[in-house]
Parts: sequence; structure tokens; C-alpha cells
Amino acid sequence: MRSWPSRILLALVGCVVLVVAGAVGTALALYFAIVSDLPDLHGIEDYRPPLASTVFDRDGQPIGEFFDERRRLVRLEEIPEHVVLAFVAGEDDSFFQHSGIDWQSIVRAAWADIQAREIVQGGSTITQQTVKSLLLTPERRFDRKLKEMILARQLEQEFTKDEILALYLNQIYFGGGAWGIGEAARTYFGKHVGELTISEGAMLAGLPKAPSRFSPLGNYKAADVRRTYVLGRMRALGFVDEATYQRELAAAPAITGPRERADFAAATWFTEEVRRHLFERVGSDLVLRGGLRIETTLDLDLQRSAEKALRRGIESLDQRQGWRGPVRRVPRGEVAAEVRRVAAENGLDSEAQLTLASLDLAKPWLGVVTALDGPRHTARVSFAPGLAADVHLADVAWARERNLERESVPRTQISQVFAVGDVARFRVFEPEPEAKPAEPPEPDSESDVEPAEVAELPRAPASPERRVALYQSPEVEGAVVALDVSNGEVLALVGGYDYGRSQFDRAVQARRQPGSAFKPFVYATALTRGLTALSTVHDQPVSYTDPASGAVWAPQNYDHRMRGPVPMREALARSLNLATINLLFRVGIRSVVNLAHDVGISSHIVPYPSMALGTSPVTLVELTSAYAVFPAGGRRVDPIFIRRVVDRDGKVLLERFPIDRPIDEKPPTWESAKKTPKLTADGVAMGPDQVMTPSEAFLITDLLRAPVEHPGGTARKAQKLGRPLAGKTGTTDDHGDAWFVGFSADIAAGAWVGFDERRSLGKGETGGRAALPIWIEFMADAHADKPVRDFPVPEGVSYARVDPATGQLAGEASANSYMQAFPAGAEPSERAGGGDLSAGEERELLRMDF
Repeated sequence: MRSWPSRILLALVGCVVLVVAGAVGTALALYFAIVSDLPDLHGIEDYRPPLASTVFDRDGQPIGEFFDERRRLVRLEEIPEHVVLAFVAGEDDSFFQHSGIDWQSIVRAAWADIQAREIVQGGSTITQQTVKSLLLTPERRFDRKLKEMILARQLEQEFTKDEILALYLNQIYFGGGAWGIGEAARTYFGKHVGELTISEGAMLAGLPKAPSRFSPLGNYKAADVRRTYVLGRMRALGFVDEATYQRELAAAPAITGPRERADFAAATWFTEEVRRHLFERVGSDLVLRGGLRIETTLDLDLQRSAEKALRRGIESLDQRQGWRGPVRRVPRGEVAAEVRRVAAENGLDSEAQLTLASLDLAKPWLGVVTALDGPRHTARVSFAPGLAADVHLADVAWARERNLERESVPRTQISQVFAVGDVARFRVFEPEPEAKPAEPPEPDSESDVEPAEVAELPRAPASPERRVALYQSPEVEGAVVALDVSNGEVLALVGGYDYGRSQFDRAVQARRQPGSAFKPFVYATALTRGLTALSTVHDQPVSYTDPASGAVWAPQNYDHRMRGPVPMREALARSLNLATINLLFRVGIRSVVNLAHDVGISSHIVPYPSMALGTSPVTLVELTSAYAVFPAGGRRVDPIFIRRVVDRDGKVLLERFPIDRPIDEKPPTWESAKKTPKLTADGVAMGPDQVMTPSEAFLITDLLRAPVEHPGGTARKAQKLGRPLAGKTGTTDDHGDAWFVGFSADIAAGAWVGFDERRSLGKGETGGRAALPIWIEFMADAHADKPVRDFPVPEGVSYARVDPATGQLAGEASANSYMQAFPAGAEPSERAGGGDLSAGEERELLRMDF
């Protein structure tokens, strides 16, 4: 018989066995439950993470990206060995020895978790981090940690160390929107991963621990502390020697960002249109995660020219309207404190040694007026303690009292513009070498010295190579678009003054009344009906009574004058409203509407007489593409933004599709019945894209040269470009919209200026004044390296020298005669001053029949 102690001992042993068995059973049950729920590793074998899609211009330059995760895949061979070793030193120094789990690190992390009574350390190896990023959720739970450890072991069994490193370095997040080492090198240092130095690699290796907190973009000091730690670990592990360690420790990396970031900014309007339409065509998921190569039609140099021309034109108009006054004004006693506040708003370090050369030329800067010097006609402006500059009267003379109804007199005294304590925005610029501040005829009698506390601030050295000018952000908006006439490719597209302040694309999305820029479609219709440039139209009163409402519409010419019978060429050159309306009634409203739709106007056109004066709203891109039909020989020109879209595997998904209107949408037409196909000069039926005969297109092109070449033409300023050009201005009632759309033999371009909420641009702000200068500046850049080329003359067109006073063939006494294009056989038969053509002259006309 056993004693009581023995019985108690046996009972205790039995309990222990049961507890252990229960624990083992529970552990096994938990293990099998976890194992049965593990993700499949085979998906990693075909590693296809989300990749950014890259947009390229016509020359292969990157101009934009679309992404959920901005990532660029790189092979392990592309990554320098010292960069790989930096990650091993910083994240997992036993990586090459363990089999996926570092038990010593786990014990250390577990002890820290027990002490904190929560999970505060992970103790994860590179392999575990790879598993967590690829296969598991990021929350910190014990069951997830067990899954991570089991999967890490399996991953080490299935993949080599190099393969695991490649997965890890391409997958992890580095902060700053950068996923993977390839994108991190580009985001922080503006270089390919293969160009990374040891110091740069060490900084990147310090980021995965807490990428948002340690990102050098937001916290450089914290990132540098991590860099120092990684370099120290590399020295301790023998990855670098002492001399290399000291050298790299002293070489603090400079954060530069991608080289192409400025190109991305310049092309934003264009790339956003590309994104919007690709979402419709292939879906957002493929665009944002599929790593597409999107090859577009954009010419980046011309895009920059268009943006520059638009901004200069809008700023000039805004300055003509006058100054809206300072941002704020502070009392004289608060000027010194305001300088410090402005420095903070500018993001300038008050303790740094600053000069004007430190300031970005592309952005406006807040400045405080601290003194006025009347005799020198300057104002002292401070941007931060120690950083000040003199503003010359010549650079602020436009800042007159705001008045849209009349031209104000420029300021002649600096005190008329500023007072001490004014806070305004200024731009730093580099003047032309010969440019000097223009001195007013009389000195300003008013001066105001700096407050004493401002005068005591340190002074930065002068920067004579830079000047400062007053700036105000324009309220007016605008747009520019340019097309290649030969194929419809969009070369440039700018949808507003500043994409940062408004993303609404006024080139594609805004429908505005085109005003007189619609008139060419009336005249083109007349030419297709057999009229010529010298056919007489009547510039005389006309009115129309609406049969439904009884309202009477009686238009007027812009100058309220009437010229009676005039040739069509002069009527269009002078943009005569009354002559155009009378011509509309002559050719028929329906005919004009149909022709406008045929050439590319997809917006609805209200069939009312006022449509001839541009009362039906259109977009700039459709109006420009419609004009492009004329130099394209009558062929419809649908704007093309995308040349080709290729997926990550090299498969071509899309090629050359127009995206100026919703996919597969047909432009509205007046008549549903099919029209009789047009015939060429030799009687051959034209194709579906040929909406006018080449001769008809050439004749309207020739007619549209009149606004540029005619002495009274509304676009005669364009003559300065010194090449054959054609186009038309447009101005709406009350100067609410200003347009110019025109073309050379190579490029069609349009410019629009106006407010988003319809209101007047100001007295005299016509298309010729507000929009044409933008067009001229852009076209000058666009043709800088192009030879002068005339519009090619097709068959069925002949020329004759005509007398401008009579419209007859020029006689000996004819003054200012010129060569005029006609449909073959429609030339004048009479000579100014009387007399018939001689046989020799008739033969000469025949020889001029092209």
C-alpha cells in the first residue's frame, strides 16, 4: 500500500503529464491551424508587384507617372554590393548565416515585449520582413508572428539568399512615396541605384525601420542619425575599413530628387488628359499598377514654350488691369517682426547665410517694404533677416490703380506704389545684360528710411546679376493647344495659368463662346458654294426676329461702322459682323452647321443666326483641330495624344487613338441622311476623312491669311514672324473671352484667355490684344528651327494679280495690287481701268493654274 506522499507525487506527475500533453496538443492544434491557413509561396515565384506606369514624350523623355505604389524593379546585379551590405548591417547582420529566423533577436525582442506588456519589438530578419510585406498583414499579433516565422523558414528552403534579397529590396517601402530600392535612389538622390555611394546606401538602409519618421525629405536629421548607425555597423562587421568609414561618414548625402521632376510639372496638363482617357479605355487598375509604357505625342520643348507664353500673356493682361494692392500692411513698429514672419512663410532659415541667388526664380516670394528712396526711385524689400534687395520703379511701374474701363497712367514715383510696412509678392529675375532700370524724369520727393530695428539686421551681400520685380497672381485664366497639321498629334497643351491652383483643363474641358473665331466656317461654306475671296458681301444693317418670342436681334460691328459692299477677303480680315451675318443668310444656316461638324466641331451648335458670331460654346482643342483641316488639305484632323501603350511584358495595348471626345462618340449632325460624297478635282470620290476638297481647303487657308496680311487685319501683328500664316481672332460681347486660332503649313495652334466665371477682361482686351501675343510668342519658338514654308497649292487653284479697289485684274494704274487665289476658271475677266485680256495674258493665267 502506497504512502500518502507517494500518492500525492503520482497525482502531481499525472497532472503535469496531462498539462504537458494538453499544452502539446493545444500547440499542435494551433500549429496545424496556422499552417492550414498559410498563404501559398508559389505566387512569389512570379513576382509581379504593382509598378508605376511611365509617360514619355515624343522623344522618349519621361514626362509623368501614374501609380498606386511608385516602384521601379531592379535586378540584384544592378545594386552595388556595398548597398546590399548596408541593408544587411542595418537590418539583419546574421542574414547569410540563419535559415530565416534569428533566435537571439527573437529572445531579445520577446523580453522587451514582456517588459512593456505589449509588442514593441519584432526581431524580424530580412527574410521575415520579406514574408510580412509580400504575404501577411502588418498588424502586430502573436499568431501573425508565428505565421511569419513558419513562412520565413519555408521561403529560405524555396529561394536562395540572393533571390530573397532581390525580393526584399524591391518590395519594401522607403518613405517619400518610394517603394523599392530603385525608386528610393531616384526619389532621394535623383540617380539610378547603380550610382549610389556607400553613404547614400547607408541612409537608405536606415529607412525601413520607420520610413515615414526617418524620411530625409521631412526629417533629415533623423535620417542622418540612422545613416551614422548603419555606417557604424558596417565598420563593426568588417564591411568597410576605418578610412572608408570616416570618408563616408563625412560625406553627408545631398537630397536632390528626380532630375525629371521639372519635366513632370511642365507636362502635367497633358499627362492628366492622358490619364483620364486611359482610365476610360483600359481601367484604372492597369494604369496605376501595371507598369505601362505610355508613349505620347507631346513635344516637351514646345510644351515649355506654350506654358511660358501663356503665363507671360496672362501676367501682361493682369498688369494692364492694375494692382490689387499689398497682401497686408503692418505698422512701422512691427516691420522687424514682420520680416521674421515672412521668412518663416517663405520657408527661409533666418540663421542661414542667404543671397538673392538662394531664391528660386520660378516662384514668387513674400517681401516686406522696409524703406523708400525717392531720389533713387527704389524701395528696400526684405525677404528674411539679412536678405533684402532694392526694387526699382521700372519693375513696378505697372502697379497703377485698378480700372478695367480705361488705360491708367503708369506710376512715376515709388511712393505711389509702396509704403513702409507693405507686404507683397515679388519675383527674382535675371535682367538682360544691357537692361538698366529706367529713371523717371523727375525724382520722387518722398523718402522713408528703415525703422531702426530693421537697419540693425545683418545684410546679405548684393547680387548685381539679379533683380526683384513686383508680382501678383493673376485672376484671369487661359489655355494653349498646338497640333501637328500632318497627323493631328498634340504637340503642346496647357490648360491654365497654374495647375497647382486649379486643375480644371480649359483647353479640353471648358466650353466657351468663340466669338469671331467661328466666322471662318461661314466663309468656308461660302467658298464650297462657288463664291470667291473677291465675291461681294454687304456690310449693312441686319436684324432677326425670333418667331417664338418676338425678340429682335440686331448685331453691330465692333467699331459701330458700316462699309457697304466689300469683298469677302476684306470682310474676314476686318472681322465685320454685319457682312458675316448677311453671308450666313446667303449660304444657309444648315450648311454652316454641317460644315462645322464635318471639320471637327463636336459641341452642339444652336442653329440661330447669332451662331455666325460664335455664340455656341466650343472647346479650344476642337476649334484648333477644326482649323487644322484647312492646312491639312481638307482632311479631318482628330487630335492624337497617345502614340502607343505597351504593358510590362512588351505587349502593345493601344496605338494612336484620338481622345478629344468620349470614346466612340460621333459628332452631332443636323441631318441623319447620308450626304453625297465629295469629289476631287478629277472627279474621284474622297475618303471619309476628307471633309473638304484640297482646293476648297486651300482657298479658305488663303482667305484666312487676310487677317494677318491685310493692312486692316485683326491679326497683322503676326507678320513679325516672317512666314506664311493664317488665322482668326475672336472676341465675345463685353470682352468676356479672347481667342486666336491660326496655323502655319506645319503647326495649328490656338490660344484662349478669359475668367472662369464670365466677366469682362477689360476695355480693349480683344483677341488681337489678349490672345494673339501668346500665340505669336509660342509660334516663334515652335518655328525657330523650321525653314520658311508656304502652304502647298493643290490642283484646281489658279492665281491672278488683282486690284484691291475694284476686285478686277490689276491694271497699269492699280496701286497695292496683290496675288489672289481662285478656283480654276473663276478668275476675274476684266481689268481695272477697262480692257480685255490679251491672248498672252490668258496663256499666263493658264500657266499659273496649279
